Amino acid sequence: MVKDHLYVEHLSQDLNSYELKMFRVQHDEIQLSAYLKKFAKKHEAGGDNRIYFVRSVATGQFVAWFGLKAATLPYNDKGSSFLIPAVELTHFAVDERAKLNAKESGGMRTGEFIFWNFIVPIVRRASENIACKSLFLFAIDNPKLISYYKTVLGFKEINSVDDKQFFEYAAPDYDEGCRFLYFPLA
Repeated sequence: MVKDHLYVEHLSQDLNSYELKMFRVQHDEIQLSAYLKKFAKKHEAGGDNRIYFVRSVATGQFVAWFGLKAATLPYNDKGSSFLIPAVELTHFAVDERAKLNAKESGGMRTGEFIFWNFIVPIVRRASENIACKSLFLFAIDNPKLISYYKTVLGFKEINSVDDKQFFEYAAPDYDEGCRFLYFPLA
């Protein structure tokens, strides 16, 4: 099984920065590449973001990386405002050279396999210990990517204009123009 050939680890300060520079993002995900090279170590050390690397057991090479952090989502329902406990998937990138064996991965593509076998279990474990209702992200507004998150990974999008504006208000500056998607944990 593929999971036996991959492992996940936190970003450490001992990690050679050259390895970070060698990661090749798919498509033109320039912001992800820049974040990894310039800010990932600093944010991990400061507790601002937990950065995980998925590596090959055989070669030690990076297959993917992702970031997770605790968050609350503001919500306004019929004049009543409250916060929803959640986890933000801050970053998620697969190395363009990483291709899983379709037979061993159950026909899943690399990102899909990592999402279901590494990201979701980490978030579910957290939700067993602390209140957490959903996983969310701000996705690049690319129709193919949005469709992938919704149809393959099961993320949902808010359709109410009022609710959408409320959640988009919570988007950080570097996610400007991105779309809010969430993955319910219950």
